[in-house]
Amino acid sequence: MLNKKRTLILDTNTLQRPFSGFEVGNLEMTYRITKPIFYNDVYVGNVELGISPDIFLKNLSSIFKTDIGVAIDKSLLDIMLIKKGIAIDENYIFIKGSEQLKKYFHYNHKENMELYKIDMSITLDNHLSQTLGHFVVGYDMSAVAKKDREFMQRLFFMLVVIMLTLGAIHHFGFSKMLNHFSKQVYTDHLTALLSRHALNDNLLSLKDKVLLLSNIKQFSLINELYGVDVGNEILIKAAEAFDEFAKKYKFDAYRISSDEFVLLKEEENFDEDEYYKIIEELQSKINSLEIFVAGVDEVITIEVYSGIAFNDKHPLEDAQMAINKAKKQSLPYLMYSQKVDTKEHSQNIMRVKRCIKYALEHKNVIPFFQPITNRDGEIIKYEALVRIVEFDGGAKKILPPCDFLDISMSSGLYIKIAKEMLVQSLSFFAQRSEKISINFLPNDFFNPSIMDILVEQIKKFDSPKRVIVEITEQEGVENFDMLRKAAEKLREMGVQIAIDDFGSGYANYAHVLEIKPDYIKIDGSLIQNILTESDSKILVKSIVRFAKELNITTVAEFVENEEIFELLKEYGVDEFQGYYFGRPSDLIS
Repeated sequence: MLNKKRTLILDTNTLQRPFSGFEVGNLEMTYRITKPIFYNDVYVGNVELGISPDIFLKNLSSIFKTDIGVAIDKSLLDIMLIKKGIAIDENYIFIKGSEQLKKYFHYNHKENMELYKIDMSITLDNHLSQTLGHFVVGYDMSAVAKKDREFMQRLFFMLVVIMLTLGAIHHFGFSKMLNHFSKQVYTDHLTALLSRHALNDNLLSLKDKVLLLSNIKQFSLINELYGVDVGNEILIKAAEAFDEFAKKYKFDAYRISSDEFVLLKEEENFDEDEYYKIIEELQSKINSLEIFVAGVDEVITIEVYSGIAFNDKHPLEDAQMAINKAKKQSLPYLMYSQKVDTKEHSQNIMRVKRCIKYALEHKNVIPFFQPITNRDGEIIKYEALVRIVEFDGGAKKILPPCDFLDISMSSGLYIKIAKEMLVQSLSFFAQRSEKISINFLPNDFFNPSIMDILVEQIKKFDSPKRVIVEITEQEGVENFDMLRKAAEKLREMGVQIAIDDFGSGYANYAHVLEIKPDYIKIDGSLIQNILTESDSKILVKSIVRFAKELNITTVAEFVENEEIFELLKEYGVDEFQGYYFGRPSDLIS
C-alpha cells in the first residue's frame, strides 16, 4: 500500500504490526484490515483487505424491509462532503444510504414519516477504537401498522436486538479472523514457538529486557549429512527443550530463523552472575539432548553458541555481536559488553570501502616504490608497494596497505586495485633502466584478467628480465601445483620469480626446490631481531647457505641501520631493502 497519508497505513508502517477498523473514504465507510509483509525478515510493505459494511446486512433486506446508510462525525469530513451530506444533528452528517433515509433526514422526522423508525446503535470504530460514525438502519412500519401496531412495536425492538446481534457477530467474526491471521503471523509454523514478528513487537513493548540468543553449531552441515527433513526434526526437538527451559525461568521462547532461538523476558534488576548460571544451565540442557530420528541409525546431538544482552535499545543485535565474538574466541557463550561491540569496527569497514571505491574512481590508488640495493649500497631495482591517497579536510593522507588491503579482498575490490597497480608500476618502469618487483598473491596467478594485463605490460619492456614477480602469500597454498605451473610459464617468458617472506608460511625449502625462484626475500621478522636473537642469526645463515647452493639471489628486508647491513653482508646476503637505504616514495609524481 503506497498511500502514506492514511493513518491506518502510517501506523502499520511505523509499528510493523496488523491493524483493523473503519475508515472514512469518498462518501463511504469501509472496514479495512492491514497486515505487514516481511521478506527475509525485512519489512517491505503491507497487504490490505477492504470490506464495504453494506454486505453485512444485505441478506437481512430479503427478510425485513430495511434501509441502510452511514452517518459520520462532522469533524472527520471536509467542507465539500459536508455540503453533499444531510445534517442529522449538531454532531453527525448522513453521507450515504437509501432515498428513504435521505427523505427521512431531509424532513427532520416529519411529514408522513411517523411510521419510519431509525436505529443508530451500531458504532463504526477505527483501528484506534475511536468512533467515526454509526450504521443507520431504517424500518418502514407502514405496511403492517394497520394490522397490529403493538406487534410491530415488539418487532421493532426484536429487530434492534437482531441488529445488535449481527453487529456482535460481525465484530467477533472479524476478531476471530484477526486472531487466526495473528496466530499465523506470530507463530513459527515448524516449531510452534513464537516467530520473529512476535519478537519484533515484544521488543518494542518491553522496556527493560534480557535476551538470550542461541544458534546451533554447524547446522548447515547437519542438513547436508542427514537431509532437510531430519534437520527439521532436530529443530522441533531443540524447540521443545528451549520452550521447557523458557517456562522454568518465565521467558518467552522464539524461533527467529533457521537455527536461531531467542529467550526474552522483562527484567528490571539484571544480576549478571545469576544470568551466567542460567545460560550455563541452558547450554548444558541443549548440549545433552539425545535426538532420535526415524531412519537415522545413530543418536544425534547438537551444541549451541549463545549470547546474552540486557538493555532497552538493541538487545538482539547486541546478543548477535556477543555470539560472533564467542565463535572467534571458541567460547560456548558470551555476555554482551562494550568490549564485544563490533559496531565501531563495522562502521570503519564501511568507511574504508567507501574510501577504496572513491580512490579507484579518482585514480587515487597509486604505487610507491622502495629501493633495493646491492652490497655496495647502489640502487639496482625497486619494489612497487600499493598506497591510497586520501584527502581529509583538505589535508593529504597516505594510507598503507594494512589499512585497506584485507577489506578490499573481502569486499571484492582487490582485483581492481591489483590491475591498477600493474598498469601504473610497469608502464612507469618500462621507460627506466632499473628492475621493478611487483607483489602477487597465489590467486592472482589464477585470475585471467590480472594475468592478461601482466603479459600486456611486459611487452613494453626491452627485456622481460627487468620484471620480477614476488609471491607474497604467507598462508598455506591449497593448489601449489597450479602455482608452480603458473610460475614456470612466466619464467618461460623471461620474467624473474621471487619468493617473499621466506622463513614463514608456505615458503618452505621443498617448495623452493619445485619453483626454483631467482630470488629469496628473507622474512623481515628475522632481520629485525637478528642483532639480539641467536635463533634469527642461525636461520638467516641457513637460508643464505641454502640459496647459494641453488644459485639463488638472497634479499634482506627491514634493513634499518648500518649495523644490520654490515652483519648481513658478513653472512653473504646479496641485496638489501629497508629504511636505511630509503623509504617508499611516489616516484611517478
